[in-house]
Amino acid sequence: MSTVYVTPGTILGANTYGWPKGTKLEYRWFLNGKIFAGGWHATTKVWGPPAVDSKGDKFVVRVKGTYGGKISYRFSRTYVVRY
Repeated sequence: MSTVYVTPGTILGANTYGWPKGTKLEYRWFLNGKIFAGGWHATTKVWGPPAVDSKGDKFVVRVKGTYGGKISYRFSRTYVVRY
């Protein structure tokens, strides 16, 4: 997967393209390889100052698709915070 550089305040969105119509999608966002509270929506906002120093943080979303009794997963590109 590729890397994209983002700044604090950027809204990141999960890519839902290519899933068959009717697929149930679930989202799980990871920050620096760990699940974070509230990171289960199709979008998330990149954190930053003054609340946290997010420089270098890495966001990735995993999309779980359930269709016809089968489950598959897709991971996004890595979003790296810089400012």
